[in-house]
Amino acid sequence: MQTELASQLILERLDASSEMHSATMSQMRMWFIPQKSENEDNYSINPRYFEAVLVRAVGFLLEKGYVVSTLPDGVEDGDVQLFSLTDDGKRYLEQHQTEIYD
Repeated sequence: MQTELASQLILERLDASSEMHSATMSQMRMWFIPQKSENEDNYSINPRYFEAVLVRAVGFLLEKGYVVSTLPDGVEDGDVQLFSLTDDGKRYLEQHQTEIYD
C-alpha cells in the first residue's frame, strides 16, 4: 500500500465520519490493519507494515495542511488526540474524486 493511496483513504474516511470529520489514530488503525478471521491460522499479517504506512500518510496530510491535529476541549492527561479534515483537505478530496470519475 502506497502512502498516496493511504492518504486518499484517510481523507475519504474523515469526510464520511459523522463526528465533525475527525478520528483518533486508533480509529484510523482499524481502517488499515487487516484482521485475521478465526479460521485463517495460516494467513500471515505484518501489522507493523500497515502501521508504518499509516504514520507516513498522516504525516504527509499534516504537512500539506489537509488534516489538522487537535485535542478535544477540557483536555486531561491521557485524553485522545483527534485528527480532523480541513477545508483544504476537502477541496483536495473533491478535486481528486472528480479526476478519478472523469
